[in-house]
Amino acid sequence: MKTSSKSLDKCQVKVSVTLDAEEMKGIVKDVEGVFLREAQLPGFRKGKVPIQVIRKEFADGLKQEIQRAMFQKKYADAIKAEEIDEVALADVQDMKFDEKGGSFVAIVEQKPKFKLPTYKGLKVEFKDAKVEDAAVKDQLERLRAAYAKYEDAKDGEAVADGDFVQIDYEGMIGKKKILEINPEAKIVGEGKGFWTQVEEGRFLPEILDALKGMKAGETKEGVKAKFDKESAPEGLKGAKAEYTVTLKSFRRRILPTDAEFAEKAKAESFEKLSAQIRESMEKNAVDQEAIRRENEAVELLMKKVDFDVPESQVRRAMDGYLQELAQRAQYSGLNAEYFEKNRDKILKDAEAAAEKQVRLWYVLDAIAAAEKIEAKDEEKGKKVIEFVLANAKK
Repeated sequence: MKTSSKSLDKCQVKVSVTLDAEEMKGIVKDVEGVFLREAQLPGFRKGKVPIQVIRKEFADGLKQEIQRAMFQKKYADAIKAEEIDEVALADVQDMKFDEKGGSFVAIVEQKPKFKLPTYKGLKVEFKDAKVEDAAVKDQLERLRAAYAKYEDAKDGEAVADGDFVQIDYEGMIGKKKILEINPEAKIVGEGKGFWTQVEEGRFLPEILDALKGMKAGETKEGVKAKFDKESAPEGLKGAKAEYTVTLKSFRRRILPTDAEFAEKAKAESFEKLSAQIRESMEKNAVDQEAIRRENEAVELLMKKVDFDVPESQVRRAMDGYLQELAQRAQYSGLNAEYFEKNRDKILKDAEAAAEKQVRLWYVLDAIAAAEKIEAKDEEKGKKVIEFVLANAKK
C-alpha cells in the first residue's frame, strides 16, 4: 500500500491510498469467498453457485462490498502511516479497483496545529469582591417593598414612590395627537382610568416623575417626553411629545416597619436579617468576581491565537448553542417570527460563538498537556483556567 497526503483548508487533509495488484487480489478473494458461501440462486444449492455466475448476478453488490472492504482494511493504516491526528472522516472519493490494484481518496478532518500562546503571567485584573453598605440597604428596601400593603389615599395626600395610581393621559406631538400619527401606539398615545405603579420601568419615566407630589383630581399639562430613536413605535422614533396627565385616584404604599419586615421574612430580628442579606450578597459578589476573572483570562488567551478548527466540531457546538438559545427564548417569550426575521444574524452569531468555543477547547487542552493537568473532560477546562489565574500577574 502506498499513501500520500495533502493539507486542505479548515483542518482537512486529503489522503490518497493506492493498493497493488496482490493486495487487491486478496481483498477481492475474501469478498467473493463470502458470496460463494452465502449466495442462493434458483437451480443451485447454497454454497455451490459458480463464481462466474455470482460475478454476473451480483455484480453491483460485489463491487460495493469490495470497495467497502478495501476502505475498511486500509483506511486506519493509511491514517497511521500519514501520522494524521484524526477528528472525523469527512468524505470518501474516487474508489476504484481492477486486476492491477485499487485506490481511494479520503478527506479527513484532523486536529489543528497551532502555537500555544503564552499563558503564564497574563495581566488579569483582580478586583475586591466588596459589598457596600448602600448596596445592602438598597437590597433590603427592595425586599421590604415586596411585603408592602396598599391603602386608598386620603384627601390631601400626595403621590410618592411606590404608590399605585389611576390616571387619564393624552400625548401630543406638535399639534397632532399621538394616535393620529400611529393608531397602533395606544399604550403611549392615551389612556383612561389607566393603573400603574410609580416605580422605575413601569411606564413612561417622564409621566411617573410628573405624578410625584400630585393629589387626586389634579391635572398637569405640558409634561414633556422624548421617544427613543430605536425602540419607539413607527412615526414616534426620536420625537418629542407633550402630555396632559390627570390623577384620578391612587393607593398609598405602606411599607412594614423593621420589626414587621423581619417577622414577615421569618428572621429573628431586623439586624439578623440585614446580616443574612449581606452574607448572601457577599457570597454572590465573590462568585461573580470569580466568573469575571475566568472570562477575562479566557479573553486574554483567545486574543493570542487564531487558527482554523474542524467544521464537524463547530457544527456540534453550534447545535448546542442554538438549543440553549431556543430554551432561553421559551422563557423570554420570543416567538418564531423573531427567529425568522433575525435568522441570518442568529446563525452567524452561533457559528462565531461555536468556533470560539472549539478553539478554546483546543487551547485549554494543550495547556493541560503542557502542564500535565489531569482531570475529566468536564473538569479539565476549569482546572486549566484556575492554573492560568494562579500564574497571572495581579
